[in-house]
Amino acid sequence: MVLLVDIINEVLQKVKEELNTMQENEFSEIFKEFRSSDFNLKDYTNSDAFYLDFMLWYGLYHKDPKTNMTILEEVIQKFDRETINKVKNMKMVSGDFSIRDLLKINGEPFVKLLNRNMGEFLVKINPSIWEDLKEIKNTHILRCHIINYGGTYYLFGVVEYIPLVNELGFLTPAAIDKAVERIDNMKLKEIENVNVTERMTLKQCLSKYPATWINEICESLNVKARVKKEKIDEIAKIYLENTEKILEKLPKESIEILRLILNKGGFIKYSELSKKFMDDTTYFYHNPKTPLGILRFYCLVFVGKMNIKGRNYKVAIIPSDLREKLRNYIK
Repeated sequence: MVLLVDIINEVLQKVKEELNTMQENEFSEIFKEFRSSDFNLKDYTNSDAFYLDFMLWYGLYHKDPKTNMTILEEVIQKFDRETINKVKNMKMVSGDFSIRDLLKINGEPFVKLLNRNMGEFLVKINPSIWEDLKEIKNTHILRCHIINYGGTYYLFGVVEYIPLVNELGFLTPAAIDKAVERIDNMKLKEIENVNVTERMTLKQCLSKYPATWINEICESLNVKARVKKEKIDEIAKIYLENTEKILEKLPKESIEILRLILNKGGFIKYSELSKKFMDDTTYFYHNPKTPLGILRFYCLVFVGKMNIKGRNYKVAIIPSDLREKLRNYIK
């Protein structure tokens, strides 16, 4: 398997070689192009960080007028088809992100980052910055790039720590992002604190969802109905009568999660899931990209509180009337 870091290092080496031979007027024109690009983070704390981002942009996005190819496109030609496809399908977003949470999945460190315009991202991070991010979680946001390579998001290029309060003691715009994030967490916890039982049906679970979530499910399934109850009835009808078609749309890892919960009897302690599977569920930005987040979005899995042997646990349940249907298709 070809690592992204190895590809990028080779790209940067070729970028350095080209920049070293570039004429000043040519460099100035390319520099202007970078300044107006979406990749440019606009504000940098030092010149080294700015230059690194410039080189990354040049290697990944600037096309040679003679070949109409980027340096990245030239470099990957020697790799296998799988690597080439991964690189071609890379997606990158840049901006300011609030740090929602730090967690470990299968022993590997991840950080949940939230951008008010783009939603939430679950990002794999280098263990060396784990403690740094834990320390600044409530005092800073990250100004950075996030890249999706092979289905996993990574921090990429320059990472800036932007304080919520400036040196004069005034709140910065970053404080607004943090405030929205905290409200989002609070609203999500209200849903996750709902008491559930293993006998809860699909309609009962859907009824606990806010109207905005139900509307988003309807939009995704092309459901036309007027009020919340009618929408829930239509959603439940689709799930129970066309279970196989619903399953066909799910990622393989989502099917694995359903199988695991079914094997546990239809419900499982959430902590058992969160150690193995990513969950990017949010309240305001209900646009999940992870397998568990997708299941929660469609309410194929509902997360709430259950009394088990006299103690309340956060659990994930599959609605009771869906279980037998799912077992018929998930072996």
